Formats: sequence, C-alpha cells, structure tokens
Amino acid sequence: MKSTFGPQRLLFPLPTVLIVCGDMEKANIVTIAWISMLTGSPPTLGISVGTRGFSSELIKTNKNFTVNIASIDIIEESDFCGITSGKNIEKFEKSGLTKLPSTIIESPIIKECPVNFECKLTDSGVFGTTNHFVGEIVETHVDTDKLNDVQKAGSVNIEAVNPLIYVSGLREYRKIGKKVGDAYKIGKKLL
Repeated sequence: MKSTFGPQRLLFPLPTVLIVCGDMEKANIVTIAWISMLTGSPPTLGISVGTRGFSSELIKTNKNFTVNIASIDIIEESDFCGITSGKNIEKFEKSGLTKLPSTIIESPIIKECPVNFECKLTDSGVFGTTNHFVGEIVETHVDTDKLNDVQKAGSVNIEAVNPLIYVSGLREYRKIGKKVGDAYKIGKKLL
C-alpha cells in the first residue's frame, strides 16, 4: 500500500551547495539544493535560484558563478547564507567564509568548501518563480587532502569531503552514509 499526497517537493537527498556570484570586490553567496548535472560532455550543471533574489541579478550580469559543495563543517554558515539576503548583508564578512579567486572566471570560490566548480553561464530561463541557470564547468578545484589519488580528479574521498545533504520537504540536513555498491557494476548480477 502507498499513501498519496499530491504534488510534493520530496526529491532527496540533494547536495547543499553555496553559489557565489559577483567578483572578488563584491560577491554574494546563496545556499541552494536545487542543482543537477545536465551533461557530461561538456560538463554542465543546472541551478535554480529564486527570481526575487540578489544572486540572480549578479549571475545575469556577470554571466558566471561558482558552485561550492558545502561540508558538514560549515553547516551553520551554509544555512545562514540561505536565510539572509545579500542585498542587506555582506555574507562573506558575516559568515566568516573566505573567498579565493577563481582561475578562469570572476566569481570567487569558497576556501572552506572542499570541492568548487567555476561555471560560465550558457543558458537561462524562468519557470514559475525560479530562475534556471545552466553553467558549463570550466574548472574544478578539490582540496588535495580530500583525494585518494592527487593525480585523478575522480578519486574524491567522499567520507573526507563529508558533504552536507539537504532533505527537501522535511527541511533538514543530513550526512552521507556508507557505500553500498558500485554503480554500473552491481546491476550486472541481473544480466
């Protein structure tokens, strides 16, 4: 038996990410969990940001943004950046997070986030009350101590990253659990 509830926002888990837009002089941070990989080649992701927010205007103006994966270590700072407006508060200063210059784009990355993506805006649209931005990943930064092999980008040690997970609908943060299988392999048992 299943219970029905009509349309709900119960897609979970979602990564908690801090989107930074602007430049080193004036940057804003917005916390979101509405993010998805869209294509693998070129690596492209999509984010959803409210239409009334300060960040949407900065992204439209500068045509770039960074995606910074939050860890459990910065749960308070991450939540703060999602419940305040950059119109009235300098979030880097108030949160104590550190901005570092990106390699390719103007928007800075966040030092305290173990994984950072520099993205160039390639497309956008409005659906309901949300701006949808498509960004091509032009550079990836990973804290060296969070890699199993410093020569391989895909060797991220997920336990060391300790990503902050958002559970939509319930409005709560969680941490990631243990590995239960290898993608693209475990299903082969059914062939």
